[in-house]
Amino acid sequence: MNHSEIKKLPDEKKAINWVGALFLTLSPIAAILFTAMHLYLDGFIWEIWAVAILFYGMTASGITGGYHRYFAHRAYECRPWLKWYWALTGAAAFQNSVFVWARDHRMHHRFVDSDLDPYSIKKGFWWAHFGWMLFKETEHALTVAEPYGRDLKRDSVVKFQHDHYVALAIGLGLLLPTIIGGVFGSAFGGLAVIGFARIVALHHATFFINSACHWWGKQTYTDVNSARDSLIMAVATFGEGYHNFHHIFASDYRNGIRWYHWDPTKWIIQIFRMVGGAYSLRTTPQAEIIKAQLQMDAKRLKERIHPQWQMQVQTQLDSLKVRVEAAYTRFEQVREEYKRYKTISAEKMEEIREQLRQAKAEFREALRQWREYQTYVLRTVPVTS
Repeated sequence: MNHSEIKKLPDEKKAINWVGALFLTLSPIAAILFTAMHLYLDGFIWEIWAVAILFYGMTASGITGGYHRYFAHRAYECRPWLKWYWALTGAAAFQNSVFVWARDHRMHHRFVDSDLDPYSIKKGFWWAHFGWMLFKETEHALTVAEPYGRDLKRDSVVKFQHDHYVALAIGLGLLLPTIIGGVFGSAFGGLAVIGFARIVALHHATFFINSACHWWGKQTYTDVNSARDSLIMAVATFGEGYHNFHHIFASDYRNGIRWYHWDPTKWIIQIFRMVGGAYSLRTTPQAEIIKAQLQMDAKRLKERIHPQWQMQVQTQLDSLKVRVEAAYTRFEQVREEYKRYKTISAEKMEEIREQLRQAKAEFREALRQWREYQTYVLRTVPVTS
């Protein structure tokens, strides 16, 4: 069944998913009410709140590092013990099984912003946020989604977690917090804070990636879809807020590619690599990233200036773009040469190091001229009316 055939499938009336709908609507009430009662009856028990923060981090990374970057996108490979860790911490997040979550997310990427996108922002902010989860999947939707979960069905860890998801979610997400709360003097406090409050906070942080990150923010690398970058959402979701980058380079294990980008999930995966749990981490060639960013810079600039100037500006932009890309290619070539010849003489090594410094300086200069020209155009060329 190809894409055009899928588009011709008739609409089906969607039935309400009562279990999901009740949990999504009642859990925030329970979180607020139970937490308030706990504070009133037991006072502030800092150990419970500390464990809640720890649980938030573990379950959040279970979704971001496990469900998302590993199971949905295979952005890296991991050992069986790490797969089990992701599956169990993800279950405690109460965001459905690995199989359902990853399959739906792959659908989102394949059909983003279309009617076949499970949480398309085109259907409204609140639909993308959580409205789509209030209804059961139709037979046609399941037919379309089937190819996107075939490999997941063959994974024994995914199958076990899917078959026992409800028990694992309740046991790890609610009962375990209750027991831990009891250890620190309030089982009810554990249920309220480590359980419900933590679950609800993580729910809506994750949901905002589907809604807010397709509604507000910067389109740094592409505008062919609605995905946007948001530092605020990156902080709230362990790095998932660099969503525009993710939608064009989905197989990259990073979302924040700069060293200063807030992407704890990237750092956690790197730590797991150091201890042997993760390996074959996939990254996008820097040249492709630079090319995408330059294209978006040029497009935004052309859109802002008067049409009669666009041809002249485009010619200069093309020339500068070629220079930037050539300078970076040269830098990469010298860097690879440097890596290959680590055993050569000190004199030859110093020569290559000097070439590397020059290539890096040339690239930075080309990039500086590109940015300066953009600033010059915006200051001197008439804007579009």
